[in-house]
Formats: sequence, C-alpha cells, structure tokens
Amino acid sequence: MFMCGDVEIGHIVTNELQINNGTDNAVELAEKEHSDLITGKYEGGLKIWECTYDLIEYLEENNICLENKKVVDLGCGSGILGIYAFQKHASVTFQDYNKEIIEHVTIPNVILNIEDEENRKNEIQKCQFYSGDWQSFNEILAENEKYDIILTSETIYNLSNYDKLVNFFNQRLTNDGTVYIAAKTYYFGVGGGMRQFEQALTNSGKFKFEIVWNTTSGIQREIMKITRL
Repeated sequence: MFMCGDVEIGHIVTNELQINNGTDNAVELAEKEHSDLITGKYEGGLKIWECTYDLIEYLEENNICLENKKVVDLGCGSGILGIYAFQKHASVTFQDYNKEIIEHVTIPNVILNIEDEENRKNEIQKCQFYSGDWQSFNEILAENEKYDIILTSETIYNLSNYDKLVNFFNQRLTNDGTVYIAAKTYYFGVGGGMRQFEQALTNSGKFKFEIVWNTTSGIQREIMKITRL
C-alpha cells in the first residue's frame, strides 16, 4: 500500500514483476542494470518517488478540488497521482514514457483500486492511457483536448526535455487550469532542477509560477504551482 496520511492506494509489488516479453524490454534492462534511469529507454516508472508523497500530501491538506476535473498524470509510472485524482472523481489520463510500465504497472494499479468489481468496466473507461515521450503524446491528442489540472512528479531532471514539457503545458492546459510539479530542488549528476525549470517557464513568456511548498531539511524538495499569465 502507498500510504500518505489518510490516503491509501494499493499497487503491485514491482520487484516481483515478471514480464514475458523477451529479454530486451526496458523494465528488464532497468532491473538488470539496477538503475532508476536509462536515458532514452527507461525513465524510472518502477519506483514511487519521494516527491509523489509530497504532492499527495499537499493536495490533501489544501483541499484541492479534483471532482469533475480533467486531469493528466504526466510521467505517471505506478500512477499514484492519477489514481488519487480518480478516487476524487476526476477523469484521468495517464502517460508514461515506457509502454511496459503502462501495460504491466499503471493499468493493473488502476484496476486494483476500483473497489466496485461489478462496475469496474464502466469505471476504467473514465481513464485513458498513453505511452511515449511528451512530444509524441502531445501530437497524438485531439487538437481541442485540454486539461484542468496537470500533475507531475520528479520529471524535470533532464534539461533536454524542458521544451517538450513547457510546450505541452502551453497547448494542453485550459485557460484557468493549474499545473502542479513536485521535484527536487536540484538533481545532482544530471543537472536539472526547480531553478532551471523556472528559467524555462520564464523564457516561454506564457506562465506565472510560485513555490507553494518546500522541505526544510534533508534533500531539498519543492512543489511548484503554474498558471497561465
């Protein structure tokens, strides 16, 4: 169980995950190399990252309304943020870089958390699932597809992906929508972090942002709230 305050979300045990899909898939490669990130192949979807807890706690404590909202969980991995939104009666789209993660982790986790088995088929139809990077995801969506709330956790470690992410926000956030990003202040060894992403947002000239939460000790983590100018 993922447990954060009163929030309890069931999920499969990923270190016992077996995927009979050949030996060259991203999940097996990550397990074999004992790595959380393999650039261009695997983007950390097997791990529930620390900032996911931060964002769930923030949404809970601040009573952020998700009911009847269109929500997208970008870089969803296990899908914890999206499942939380789904439990709050949002319509949710789940996106992850890796197809294997969507098929063998995200979708099973969503199904696991639909308690009404008789109505499970109808409930799951409120969700959509996509794999691929943010640019391809953006391109495949219908032109008028917009989201009220965009949630994403630990996805700004790679500077080379910032333009894709900011462009997604610009094209897919409703006029009065909100983005919540939970991330570490700085990602040592890869160069990304909150200050660098703030600069990317400033350069776009499209958004205003504020840090609405941050840690006071240990590895520095923050939550950023983004809206349109």
